[in-house]
Amino acid sequence: MIVPLDIALIIFLIVSAVSALIVRDLLASIAILGTYTFVMACIYVQMNSVDVGFTEAAIGAGASTALMVASLTRLRRFDTSRINASKAVVGAMAVFMLAGLFIYVVEDMPPFGDPESPPNKWIELFSLEDRGLSAKLESGVLPEEIRSRIESLGYTTSNNWPPLEDGTYRVMWNEEEHGWEVLIEKNEKFFPNLEKLYFIEPSNGELKVYRYSIPVRWEEKCEEEMNTPNMVTAGLADYRGYDTLGETVVIFTAAVSVAALLRRGYLE
Repeated sequence: MIVPLDIALIIFLIVSAVSALIVRDLLASIAILGTYTFVMACIYVQMNSVDVGFTEAAIGAGASTALMVASLTRLRRFDTSRINASKAVVGAMAVFMLAGLFIYVVEDMPPFGDPESPPNKWIELFSLEDRGLSAKLESGVLPEEIRSRIESLGYTTSNNWPPLEDGTYRVMWNEEEHGWEVLIEKNEKFFPNLEKLYFIEPSNGELKVYRYSIPVRWEEKCEEEMNTPNMVTAGLADYRGYDTLGETVVIFTAAVSVAALLRRGYLE
């Protein structure tokens, strides 16, 4: 991240948002909003969210701007209505309240780009005292205490999670991460190999049990499973392909609806 550039972009966003609300020329307002969404796309790319930035540029700065300009052919270009002071005050108060809420929530987020944060690595499930459990792990056996705790959290075959029965997993020591990896047979048709699904870390006489998060799987397996070297493309088009299809349907429906309204002349 380039901090001075980020600050400049955020200041530009604030100025352009206020200008779009104040200006009385609707065409100028549309142009300002188009610039706003384009700068927002640049911010997304700056934060390594290339997929979101691409969508924002294509839909926000491109398609949305075109649809608003098309709608303007059925509207008056200049807004001559009076500003309702009470509504403006209520709207401003709502904006400041939401801004304060967002700032409060952001304080609890991990540092941006932290490789050790749960979204980027794994999620802690629970911890328990060692009491000789590490000796069983060293012998390649998952202790019953750990297995029962994992299943009590809902990670069972009835909830479509791989079983933790004998012969369905393998416990291996990871020297780099200083802990045991629990490799599980996922019973997948095309990729039946063992997968890392749990991680057990010894710490001050305790064992901390983690579950690997989805981004870790995307990063490690997307090229092998989807034949796609780019994990963003694999996520959008393969792992969450149905979600992307739904978003496309929503955008297409909105475009068709606006076109139908303009064709029939409902907007005056």
